[in-house]
Amino acid sequence: MAAHHVGPADALAALRTARRARAAARPRPLPGWYPAAAAGLFALGFVLFGLSVLLPERLWLPAAGLQLAAAAALIGHVVVSHRVEHRPGLVPALPRPAAWFPAAAAHLSALAVSGALALPYGLAGFLLALGPTCGLAHLLLLRRKRARAGAE
Repeated sequence: MAAHHVGPADALAALRTARRARAAARPRPLPGWYPAAAAGLFALGFVLFGLSVLLPERLWLPAAGLQLAAAAALIGHVVVSHRVEHRPGLVPALPRPAAWFPAAAAHLSALAVSGALALPYGLAGFLLALGPTCGLAHLLLLRRKRARAGAE
């Protein structure tokens, strides 16, 4: 059996490496601007799609402009969410099934409200309600997630 002798300099370097690895693995809280930006872009995108549905067919050019702006807002939502929530060097873990329930309940209730408004007002009513209701649900969930990450 061979004995390994580690010098003080090597031991100190190993301790520094371990300290840096532990600091990198510690969850960082979400930026303060992120919940409002992500929810706002989401809501704006669906509201703009709803407004484009309301325009008459003869106004296809303004409707196309609204649809492009809506697509840009939703793409912005995806880009911002990906940049903030997917940090390099970390492997995301799937949340526990119990952690899915609040998010699913919040978004399903928003979909139910939007669906109820779709009955009398059609697709435009659905999209115009979906943006603010799901955006609000998204905002509340992201604020809760930010507060939990800051508490840990």
